[in-house]
Amino acid sequence: MKIFFYKSILVFTLFILAVHFSFGIITKNLKNQYSNFASKDNIENLKIKIREELKDSSGKKTLLSAEDAKLINNFLKKVKSELEKN
Repeated sequence: MKIFFYKSILVFTLFILAVHFSFGIITKNLKNQYSNFASKDNIENLKIKIREELKDSSGKKTLLSAEDAKLINNFLKKVKSELEKN
């Protein structure tokens, strides 16, 4: 009985440590990814890419395909009808 009790405590302790370390590693990776994403250089690069895409799209004759335009139109109609109900 004592051996079972000691083994159970050991397994439980090892399980708790494994969970603690795995969540610690995951949160550390997420913090690093967030700090890299929120860095000034990365933000400036994103701004530059957005500006380039806006310049490219403003020069095009059509921005949306016919199918995309229908989808957006249907969505806006649905939102409008739900707003009018309330």
